[in-house]
Amino acid sequence: MPNYLIRVQLPDRPGALGAVASRIGSVGGDVVSIDILQRDNGVVVDELGVGLAGDHLLGLLRDEILEVDGVSIEALRPVEGALPDRHAELLDIATELFVQSSSDALLDHLASRVQRSLVADFAAIVDADTTRVTSKHGEAPTDDEVRAMALWAVAPTSAPVGADVTGADGADGADGADPSPGVAAAELVRAGVVLVVGRSTPVFRTRERQWIAIMAELADHGWRELA
Repeated sequence: MPNYLIRVQLPDRPGALGAVASRIGSVGGDVVSIDILQRDNGVVVDELGVGLAGDHLLGLLRDEILEVDGVSIEALRPVEGALPDRHAELLDIATELFVQSSSDALLDHLASRVQRSLVADFAAIVDADTTRVTSKHGEAPTDDEVRAMALWAVAPTSAPVGADVTGADGADGADGADPSPGVAAAELVRAGVVLVVGRSTPVFRTRERQWIAIMAELADHGWRELA
């Protein structure tokens, strides 16, 4: 049975999620996980883990979901193997971080694991003092671009003049907002580094940014024990 992660935007009203689940069930889909990624201004972004009887039902599944009033599909992604369990995954990653043999290995593993877990385009570690990129995983942009993202995350007003921090939606970040909805970052204060994560689609939502921050904080504690 193929598995999918289906990210939907729906009205924040009683019964909306139930209606979506009912439509999924009508084509033989099985909703096995629900992640509430963001709730804001009367709209909820949920990510549903769905098992489907076959890939041939995917188009019908999409059409059924869109029949629910006010619902849109933000992303629909196939999943290899089992659907992710974020709570169990947090425990697994925490265990992996605390068994690393060196501080450099811990930071490199953090970037690698976050990139894979979020199916991100890339994850990188940037030294906060030297702005040197010390680790990269995935299809990362140039070191200069990664450095600009890290600088913006730590202190938005300190981004170098001419640095390309343009967001995917065209926002230039001049008001101090995130440079891109497709970029997330977390500072590891003790380690003196910044974790930068990028993904072109779907954009990072509130809960995913919180998850990245939690992973960074765990790694920062682990780094202190190894330093």
